[in-house]
Amino acid sequence: MSNRARSFILAACCAYPLLAHTAAVLNEPRWAAIGLVGIACAVSSTRLRAWQTALLGVLFFSVALWLAARFPGWLLYSPPVALNLACCALFAATLGRGREPMVSRFARAERGGELPPDLVRYTRNLTWAWTVFFALMAAISLVLAWTGPIALWSLFTNLVIYALVSLFFVLEYGYRRARFQHYRHASPAEAIRRLGSYRIFPRPADGGWR
Repeated sequence: MSNRARSFILAACCAYPLLAHTAAVLNEPRWAAIGLVGIACAVSSTRLRAWQTALLGVLFFSVALWLAARFPGWLLYSPPVALNLACCALFAATLGRGREPMVSRFARAERGGELPPDLVRYTRNLTWAWTVFFALMAAISLVLAWTGPIALWSLFTNLVIYALVSLFFVLEYGYRRARFQHYRHASPAEAIRRLGSYRIFPRPADGGWR
């Protein structure tokens, strides 16, 4: 993935919470539609040509506007719950028998292919922790969508969740540095920069990770 593509995706992901919060405050779901289209175009631009991305963007925007007019609540409330459930499923899917946990794969790639037994156990437990974290975020988002005022829901889904993810990264890094002082550890910022080069789902012929 090129630096331009990574920057595009990062900008779109940062813009979406602001646009979604604007949509909630103004009761205008079309702002959320713009944010979702931005993310869709950013992701598709990594695989498609510019004209194909533009064409797909027009299609996405048309569908998003239709949803905003017909199902405004769905367009506002569903994406945060769906995103957290997707992240939960992504981590959980790597915890099955015969699979390498997501965090273990990242750690192994970072360390050049070798992962000591104590880090194997730790990264598996950390994968479980991220799975539970995203499940909890989805559950809270759903409860607030049903019972809380829209301002509180928007504050949680468009600000608090991202702050909690950042806090999780920082606290885990601090704990890992203290717990495993005899190993070198990439900083949270360095780990995030490397995410673009990780293959989330390895090919079967790769032998488990790449």
